Amino acid sequence: MEKYTLIITEKPSAAQRIAYALDQEGKPEKVEDKNVSYFLVKRDKPLIVVSALGHLYTVAHVGKGRNYYPVFHFKWVPRYLVEKNAKQVRLWIEVISKLAQNAEEFIDACDYDIEGSLIGYCLFRYACVNKQDIAKRMKFSTLTKKALEESYSK
Repeated sequence: MEKYTLIITEKPSAAQRIAYALDQEGKPEKVEDKNVSYFLVKRDKPLIVVSALGHLYTVAHVGKGRNYYPVFHFKWVPRYLVEKNAKQVRLWIEVISKLAQNAEEFIDACDYDIEGSLIGYCLFRYACVNKQDIAKRMKFSTLTKKALEESYSK
């Protein structure tokens, strides 16, 4: 597969809206891998739009056990390592990591707020392996075709 731009969104509904808005024919191809959906978008150069499921990473205590306070040492880890009900998060991280391997450009299209910025940062830093400094940022306040086109072109 030729090189492409990987766009990561915060949630599946945003990925779908962005994919449809940016596809030259308005008909992106939906692909599933391990029950994780992403979109192949035709444009001047190929795009892949994939979503997170909100926070895929969380902070975990490093050290002397779970009930030791105060906590001064922590690290970012995938949520599935510390939360029993987050097993599906592993699949999302695996698919995003796989898609990142052949991407030549990266775009953070998570919500433009503190939470969205953190979600995007963690994905580009950990799942995409240190791409946080080269990832571009889409800034939009509505998911309309016009707003998304303008944000992508900047």
